[in-house]
Amino acid sequence: MLKWLSLCLAVLVCLILMRPPQNAAAAIIEQRSITVTSNVISAVTTHKFQFLLPSPDNVGSLTLEYCDGNPLFDFPCVPPAGLDLSPAVLSSQAGNTGFTIDSADSTSNQFVLTRTAAPAIPVLNTYVFDNIKNPSTPGNTVYIRIASHASADGSGANIDKGGVAFAPQSEFDVNAFVPPFLQLCVGVSVAPDCSSIVGDSIDLGILSSTTANKGQSQYAVATNDLTGYNVFATGTTMTSGNNIIPALALPTASLPGTGQFGINLRANLIPVVGQDPVGLGTGVPSANYGIPNRFLYNDGDNLSSSPLPSNYNRMTVSYLVNVPKGQSPGIYSTTITYIAVVQF
Repeated sequence: MLKWLSLCLAVLVCLILMRPPQNAAAAIIEQRSITVTSNVISAVTTHKFQFLLPSPDNVGSLTLEYCDGNPLFDFPCVPPAGLDLSPAVLSSQAGNTGFTIDSADSTSNQFVLTRTAAPAIPVLNTYVFDNIKNPSTPGNTVYIRIASHASADGSGANIDKGGVAFAPQSEFDVNAFVPPFLQLCVGVSVAPDCSSIVGDSIDLGILSSTTANKGQSQYAVATNDLTGYNVFATGTTMTSGNNIIPALALPTASLPGTGQFGINLRANLIPVVGQDPVGLGTGVPSANYGIPNRFLYNDGDNLSSSPLPSNYNRMTVSYLVNVPKGQSPGIYSTTITYIAVVQF
């Protein structure tokens, strides 16, 4: 039975030419997580959300929208099959409080929490919902898009936004003598054993047609599964509205002045970025992503794997962005989700 853990890593890039963007972008919600009491498909269960709102603006409502297979706010939200939030109740709240469920504007896949608008305070918020019916498709990633609004009904521009994810599974039995173990941690930097995680976004700065822009993040993974694990990456290339920076489909060298977006898992000299894998585990980068100074990115690619039980290996993901002189101005960004999969 397939089991996996996933974490999201946002990659932000600013391209500034002669004029700054007209509208301020929503800030990224920090320290966000979801805890699901039961992840069994179609189970009636409890979902607990925790996150921090970084902006001090007046907040009159929060939206938590459940979407099938896509965390990006700019894309349409497809409600997960079988999900039903209608009977749910907000059983507890902490941090920024005073919210109730706005039944008039909530739907079967979206909570709208409303209150009298008040400034957001920078504390860890906790919101617990009981009587949620889980989606009915096993193993399908469900993303929850979280946003704060000045309005009382979830309408209007986002003040802060972010996302979390989980995947319902069919019920399965685990032999008590061999407890399964899989751990994946993702951040700008992580300890080789996942004991610490720092950062969840990267600013690659001002893009130039003469110099490669670069950045890096890390993930570490370990499992006791007999067949090992695989780590995949999902998400789009860098986009700003309808404008894109092309992703590299094959391992390619950095060419400033050419539209390129790619990653690899090695220490590179051109440009100088990244680090070779570290740790005592048996995990290694996949062939295409293990070539120094060669970058590519394809949605859903296998980044690294181990064919047998493995201690921790930490992988450093190097990001490369190049643009031509004619690249349209804008704020270019992408969200990449790293997923560890085992076969317990």
